[in-house]
Amino acid sequence: MRAANDSFEAIRGEILRAETVLLAGHTNPDGDAIGACLAFAGALEKSGRRAGVLLGKYAGKYGVIPNSHLLVSPETAGDADLFLSLDCGDLERLGAAKEIFLKTPMRINIDHHESNTGFGLLNYVDAGASSTSEIVYELIHEILPIGTEEAAGLYAGLIYDTGGFRHSSTAPGTMQIAGKLMECGIPFTAIYNEFFDARSFSEAKILGKAIENAELLFGGKVICSTITNAEIAACGGTNKELDAVINYLKGVRGVEVACFFYEKTETEVKGSFRGNDGYDVCALAQKFGGGGHVKAAGCTIAAPIAKAREMALAEVEKMV
Repeated sequence: MRAANDSFEAIRGEILRAETVLLAGHTNPDGDAIGACLAFAGALEKSGRRAGVLLGKYAGKYGVIPNSHLLVSPETAGDADLFLSLDCGDLERLGAAKEIFLKTPMRINIDHHESNTGFGLLNYVDAGASSTSEIVYELIHEILPIGTEEAAGLYAGLIYDTGGFRHSSTAPGTMQIAGKLMECGIPFTAIYNEFFDARSFSEAKILGKAIENAELLFGGKVICSTITNAEIAACGGTNKELDAVINYLKGVRGVEVACFFYEKTETEVKGSFRGNDGYDVCALAQKFGGGGHVKAAGCTIAAPIAKAREMALAEVEKMV
């Protein structure tokens, strides 16, 4: 069981004591991980601190999030007084940043995933928060400067993880924070359009192929789709263009659980899951070493894609 949260006061104290800070999110970063990291780093920079962000390669649509000048590589990151892990459920998901995290004197883990393992020296995990960006705003808005760039990053994280304020994790407090961020003069329409409306032609083709491959199973309660690297390549795209698939699948009427699998390699498959009330897909993902939220989770399965699908669906069948 994860230990109790450390206080904001204790975490703020370490932030204010630090002169050099590194930040990282989970591998294959999404809008919340990128937005939280780049916004936090920007606020640190504005306060006179040195800050660097370690993130894996991400999709072009996330280029709308400011402060990318703060991105560093493991080779150029250097040493830091403080390492902030944001939106990352466990140590392994830090990827290439893991070793740097472990050698940094003060390590803080801030997240909103129920499955978080509490791997920091200080930890703050709120599974009830809409996003890590929401937690970051609450943590820093009284102690660090938040300019237009930082507000845009945090807003991006909010809308990404709430699906444009549609998911049940959206609370009145989430909307109040969004309003405060909008008051900073952010391009909120452009951010929303880039995340949810705009897509490349290859992404549109990949989405179409994934829908073509979809099947309804177990009396229509489950929808499942797969896509191979060969199919992605035939669409002229990459596996960085798959974000939209799982939510389109979940939108099919009557579906309680949605599953989507894509090849990372011939023997390693990424699985994404979405569930309605009463269907805990986090517990499902944890059976394969993954995690996330009760209604949205993912994992990596060490098997060819057909076998990975078979293994996961055997567990899904027990749920429905």
